[in-house]
Amino acid sequence: MVAVRRRKKRTMRLIALGIVEGENQNVGGEDETGKENKEDDEFDSRFDMFDDSDGASSEDDNFSSYGESPSEDQESPTLPPKKIYHKFSMSGFKESEEVLLRLEMSSLNLAVGQRYDSKDDLERRLKLLTVKDQFDYDKHTCSTTEHYNRCRHATPNILGELYKSFLGDVGPAVHPTSVGIAITKQFGVKMEYWKSYRTLKFAREIDQRTPESVARLQIDENGKFMYVFLAFGASVNGFHFMRKVVVVDGTFLNGRYKRTLLTALAQDGNFQIFPIAFTVVDTENDDSWHWFFTQLKLLIPDDEGLAIISDRHNSIGKAITNVYLLAFRGICTYHLYKNILGRYKGKDAFRLVKKAARCFRMSEFTQIFEEIEAINPALHGYFQRADVRLWMRVHFPGERYNLMTTNIAKSMSRALSNARGLNIIRILESIRVMMTRWFAERREDARSQRTTLTRGVEKLLHGRVTATRDLTVQRIDDHHTEVKYGSSGESLHVVNLVERNCICRHFELEKLPCVHAIAAAEYRNVSRISLCSPYYTSNYLVSAYAESVMPVDSAQPVPEIVANKPCLPSTLTLMAGMLFFMSFGKHIYDSNMRNG
Repeated sequence: MVAVRRRKKRTMRLIALGIVEGENQNVGGEDETGKENKEDDEFDSRFDMFDDSDGASSEDDNFSSYGESPSEDQESPTLPPKKIYHKFSMSGFKESEEVLLRLEMSSLNLAVGQRYDSKDDLERRLKLLTVKDQFDYDKHTCSTTEHYNRCRHATPNILGELYKSFLGDVGPAVHPTSVGIAITKQFGVKMEYWKSYRTLKFAREIDQRTPESVARLQIDENGKFMYVFLAFGASVNGFHFMRKVVVVDGTFLNGRYKRTLLTALAQDGNFQIFPIAFTVVDTENDDSWHWFFTQLKLLIPDDEGLAIISDRHNSIGKAITNVYLLAFRGICTYHLYKNILGRYKGKDAFRLVKKAARCFRMSEFTQIFEEIEAINPALHGYFQRADVRLWMRVHFPGERYNLMTTNIAKSMSRALSNARGLNIIRILESIRVMMTRWFAERREDARSQRTTLTRGVEKLLHGRVTATRDLTVQRIDDHHTEVKYGSSGESLHVVNLVERNCICRHFELEKLPCVHAIAAAEYRNVSRISLCSPYYTSNYLVSAYAESVMPVDSAQPVPEIVANKPCLPSTLTLMAGMLFFMSFGKHIYDSNMRNG
């Protein structure tokens, strides 16, 4: 028998997010060689085949489809003085080997007749309960308070699970001291700094192991709404099967609420839009974008293999620099073209700028850059002052594949055009409905594809296979193959199938075999499918949409911390009445529990 001696429970409200009240947070067309010139534009023409019924196509470099945003090139408005923020956060859990709890931690209990998979599972459950419900199961001679405050079962691993479940936020703005104070007030455990540090570290490891649906609400010191962030677990987990390019953008909400919707999107292996996260903010400024990227970083870690594509908004650049230190930022080339047309006249100059931005080879870029200097010295000087790494494909230090614009974000804005005039809760629900439908339809479509590669890639490669009929192939050595157009030797290319590269650099940058690589592969009896990145396979596509986006469960009980946390309308918002967090938070909480 386990002797259980309970100590008197203390009643108190949870501290939202583990942030102590009063603690400040700083939130702060034409190519040069015959048939080869079509390869640059293949990505343009194929996207229309895979448009979504909502009107959200995944085309890239289709400039006619862009809408004009009145503020996308304007400077950020003057920011108000910094405020003291109170934050609320919720994150779902997924059952795994490391974290076995699916239910909310408050449902933990011990009862006669319960069974556990192992002794370790029972012991772990007992340790969680000793901290949560404040009891111990060993005889002792010291006082209850003294014994519990140095409870040996309150290890950083156990406290990390409790903190992650009850208090939620483990972002970079949370400090070990705040974690220690929160745990002491809630669970009565004395926390030294390094124990608080290890507890926070373990809670963050849990967060990284089990990315699930996340909803976070930011309010100011007066309890008024500021921002809300929403990412469904199905998207977070599906992103593992995407090329690591994230497109971010903001679009105006055109109803009475006059706010802005920020989006983070990817593109799947079938060239369809893959939504990752949505955020409603007051406006696009330094604070709102910094907050957005801080939340996004909890789901998509900073990494040198990550590329973030955006427009020229200064606040986006600042936020990426401050939050994503390792990722590479790229600028939408359409905004470059628009800027050029506004400042510098001449169709020839615009044509050359477009070619320079899309070049794959440095030699071609250098030649075009010299032509620009000859016909428009002022434009040439502009590019010399600009950071070409942001605009030009050949200079981009990371991998952006075919994503040269933010057009998928504009397409997403069109898909949500009917919802952009609704209130915030209804906008989020409209996004959920759209996501539920997209994931269901695409999951079924992905499973129905009988080819190793996705339908979009098959169509693309079919065109390249057709073009190989005009190529001549000659072996150089065991690894290198010479490919040229016709017998005259014009436009000669060298392909290395082992290293997966060609001097045209399409193969290297797209992670798909170019027309020359396909010709070399057929000559050497190598499957062209084996030369494609796994991101373009049907198996990856199925995995990307494997999880479902579930509707709200109205029967799910709402935690007291949610029900008792009011969220008032901001002073800039024209609402017909007061919005309380009991309804707003319940909606997010229900969606979280069903999706994670």
